[in-house]
Amino acid sequence: MRDDMAAKGASDERLALICRNVTVSGRRTSLRMEPLLWDSLKDICEREGCTLNELCTMIDSRRGTANLTASIRVFIVSYYRQAVANTPQNSFGEEGSMSQALRRALQDAVPLDK
Repeated sequence: MRDDMAAKGASDERLALICRNVTVSGRRTSLRMEPLLWDSLKDICEREGCTLNELCTMIDSRRGTANLTASIRVFIVSYYRQAVANTPQNSFGEEGSMSQALRRALQDAVPLDK
């Protein structure tokens, strides 16, 4: 029972939305996203050599009428899909076996409520 509670606490932390202020196109705004998404944005910024504000401004300039937070989420998924598409297939594991990328994504994912 105690392990179930500890696991639930860990999943609650991954579900918790974190609110942060960013400057987008010269104006200050707040965004609420899960910690994994904030970490992903940070990693993308480091890899691309830009700041969080610069990246959010780039996304904002292309989003049209879509919600900024939703646009950022879609951007993150698209960015990682492009990274996977440009990685050789055999680096993800043999057919029928679970790759390291899949295992890690499942570990990081929020478990479904039962």
